[in-house]
Amino acid sequence: MEREDKEVVSRMANLLKSGATMLETLCPTCRVPLFRLKSGEVVCPKCGQRYVIVASEEEEHRVKVDLVLLGLEQVTVQKISSLSASLASSETFDEITEVSRAIITLLQVLQLSRQIRGSEKGVQEKGK
Repeated sequence: MEREDKEVVSRMANLLKSGATMLETLCPTCRVPLFRLKSGEVVCPKCGQRYVIVASEEEEHRVKVDLVLLGLEQVTVQKISSLSASLASSETFDEITEVSRAIITLLQVLQLSRQIRGSEKGVQEKGK
């Protein structure tokens, strides 16, 4: 057995010891069994990639929407943080107005994204 294979087997054993469950589903990249951690996350012991396992195309769509919106929210918060620093150093009324408008727009994006994600979760809960 190669050294890399031994390391993967060792990681798999450690995952099992920590209470993770080995799944029948294989990593699409590495072709080794995926593991569900106690936290519910699904990981590949070889490449470390995290996966979301879905039961239907509808669920896959909801997960994709949620992931895209979460990414959008993270970027939006980073931009708001950056603009906040710009606002602190703005000296003219025009600069303050321009930065403030950008922050307000980003806050609206953040609010709308959270509303959409909240309504998606509401649809999920009704379907259960």
